[in-house]
Amino acid sequence: MYAPNASYLRVYEPAGAFVDADYWRAYAASGRAVDIHEGPRVRREALYERIGWPWRSVPAFGRDAYVIDRGEADPLICPWNLRYRIAASALEVRRLTPEAVAEALIPPEFLASATEVVAHDEGSDRREAPADAHEQVASWSVPLRWFACVRPEDRQLVIHPRATWLRYRTPMARARTGLVVARNLVRAEFGEGADLAEALAETRDWLDGFHHDSIVELDYGGIVSGLDYEELRREDSVDLTWESLDYLGAGDVESAQDCYMKLIERWRDRRLTERLN
Repeated sequence: MYAPNASYLRVYEPAGAFVDADYWRAYAASGRAVDIHEGPRVRREALYERIGWPWRSVPAFGRDAYVIDRGEADPLICPWNLRYRIAASALEVRRLTPEAVAEALIPPEFLASATEVVAHDEGSDRREAPADAHEQVASWSVPLRWFACVRPEDRQLVIHPRATWLRYRTPMARARTGLVVARNLVRAEFGEGADLAEALAETRDWLDGFHHDSIVELDYGGIVSGLDYEELRREDSVDLTWESLDYLGAGDVESAQDCYMKLIERWRDRRLTERLN
């Protein structure tokens, strides 16, 4: 089973940010954490094993996470929290779907179970914020707003026949600052209601819910499977993003728009190619 063709924006928080910090420290020390490159496949298999039809309740899952080991310092934890995420997603589908369609898709007892799971988890997992997802997922592409969270120097590229990946990791403070800078520049030029400005603000609001000593990770995930080695080496969407923002800050709107259009066309073409394949 292949890893999902998706990209990920993750937050890793210090174990001490969690109410059950001792559990996560012991988990990190045990070596049980799943490798980040295997995680999407393992999670998908776990989901298939536990959810049958008809759905009666939100299934239980083990408490797993991605971990960044920092030696003597507190480990950084990105919990999967699958049960909460499935429950929250079901409620969101119900909110956005016409009632008759939603009732056909999702049994009432499953929605009742989902409501109970979300109500129980909200505010009970972490000290400073509700038990929100530590990971955002995008299929077929990388949302352009995510590129503003990181900088070109945060890039980590590994090319190997057995393990090829591209990711960016940056401190939380730097990610928040990048989003604020990008939002303010876009808003100043195109207005408060510009779609991109709102998307950048939403991402910043999401990051505000996490511990200030966290790490933010932009992981290209399964997207790399659609790029050859040379394309991966040349992949510079983060560079183009900040080039566009620099032009915008200098008042060169035309050059900024040229860079932005390159990004839009690049990721539109990649989405189309993947879907056709």
